[in-house]
Amino acid sequence: MSDRGKPMQPEHVFKKIVWRSTLALGSSLEQATTWTITGLAAIIGLFISKLDSVSRIVTPWGLRWSLILFACSLFVGAMSKLIGMAVENGLQTLQNMERLLESEEGAKLMQAMTVKPDELPEQLAKPFLWPISTLMLKGGQKGLDDYLSPDKKFIKMFYLQLYLNFFHGLLVLGGLITLAISIRYTGPLCK
Repeated sequence: MSDRGKPMQPEHVFKKIVWRSTLALGSSLEQATTWTITGLAAIIGLFISKLDSVSRIVTPWGLRWSLILFACSLFVGAMSKLIGMAVENGLQTLQNMERLLESEEGAKLMQAMTVKPDELPEQLAKPFLWPISTLMLKGGQKGLDDYLSPDKKFIKMFYLQLYLNFFHGLLVLGGLITLAISIRYTGPLCK
C-alpha cells in the first residue's frame, strides 16, 4: 500500500521513534569499533616491527595465522565503522530535513516548489556519479511511496554493522587464541 500523497499516520510516527532509538546504538558501536581497530592496528604494527623478537617466542605458523586473522579483523572492523558512520550521518541528515519541513519556513518552501514530487529525486541525484546517483534516485522514488523507507534502509545497514562487528570480534579472538596456542614454552619443564 502506497503512502504517496497521504498524511503521515500515527503508526508511522510510532515506528519511526522505535526504529530511530534502536539506531542510536549504532553511534556507540561505531565508537567502540574505532577503539578496537586502533588497538588491533597497534598490535599488528608491534608484531611487524619486532618480528625477530616475536618469532623467538611464537611459532612461525602461529605468527603467520594470527597476523592473517588480525588483518582480516581489521578489514571487517573498518567496514563496520564505515557503515556506522553512514548510518549516523544519514540519520542526522534525515532529522535535519524533517525539522526543516515541519517548520513554518519548510511549509512555505514546499508551497513555493515548482518541481513535481516525481521529478525531485531525479534532480537531486543528477550531480552525483554512478553508483551514488542510482542509489539516490531509487531511494528518492521509494520514499515517495513509503515514508519509512529511509528508516528501513538504516535498520538494515545497522544490522549489517552489527554482524560485521560480531565477525570482527570473532576474528580478533581467533587471532589471540592462535597466538596463545603457538607460544613456544622454553621453561624448566621442557628441558
